[in-house]
Amino acid sequence: MSDDRDFSTSEVRVSRMLANPGDPWVSVHAIAEHQFCPRAGLLAYENKRAGDDDEAPAFDILPRFELEAIERVLGERRREFFRMLWIFLSLVIGGTFASKLQQPAIVVLVGVGMAFVSYRILNVAWDIVELLKQRHIALTSRCHEPDPYFEDFQRVNWFGLLNLGFESIRLQEALRDDDWRFEGKPWRILRKGSLSIPVFRTRSPQDKPGEQQIAKIMAYCRLVSVCFPPECPYGIILTSEDCSGVAVPNQGKFRKRFHDNLVAIRQLALASEHRSERDVPYDSRGCRGCPLGAPRRVSKGLR
Repeated sequence: MSDDRDFSTSEVRVSRMLANPGDPWVSVHAIAEHQFCPRAGLLAYENKRAGDDDEAPAFDILPRFELEAIERVLGERRREFFRMLWIFLSLVIGGTFASKLQQPAIVVLVGVGMAFVSYRILNVAWDIVELLKQRHIALTSRCHEPDPYFEDFQRVNWFGLLNLGFESIRLQEALRDDDWRFEGKPWRILRKGSLSIPVFRTRSPQDKPGEQQIAKIMAYCRLVSVCFPPECPYGIILTSEDCSGVAVPNQGKFRKRFHDNLVAIRQLALASEHRSERDVPYDSRGCRGCPLGAPRRVSKGLR
């Protein structure tokens, strides 16, 4: 029996998420900024600046998120504290002898040394107190493992998850999706069994993540699903200084924000590459406080 159906006019529907070979690569950072403001997304794309999830440059670093590192640095600081204390006592004894021998120049030098060592002892003691606090949080934090089938936010705690057996992985390079042509590097990935969960931190104090943060974590979920199969049922956003946060389900209603912004920023990036972009919508009231284009601030690192 002959098949008289004509397939010549049939339509093949191609997902809007698939990129064409000539489409530019965009970053998760640019996608999230586009959710905040289209103009901010375009600036983030053109600046090619790394996202906030890269480790920030810092002059002084105390570990906060890995118990092993906390224990290691705590031991180093304790040893330094006792070493500085021994030097201080030696200077006291030396200064006493110099005073009895009537050597004022030596007494002055000893006094300067004692001032410097005292300052260092106070700094090291402060570090020890902070590390002991963080060690206590790491050892005592508890939380329930998120339900991978739950359709709403779930409260979590970073150390609570580690205490449940999740392994923390710090990536050295960005993850890439060749089909959708975007890339990004989450702050950490948690692995347990078949689960691979992206994590990023935000300095926002709000209890629930905003749309920009949801778009960002959904983008990371997509990258992890591509690069670390098989299961990525949710992503985690840490939202406070006590290492607590929320698990966001990797489901349709949350993914849509990411999908819409990826398509939109890709179109803006194409227009930018061909210098054909026109008026990009923006709210001028938000531009005054926009950090894009400003020098990157260097501060005390919290790892």
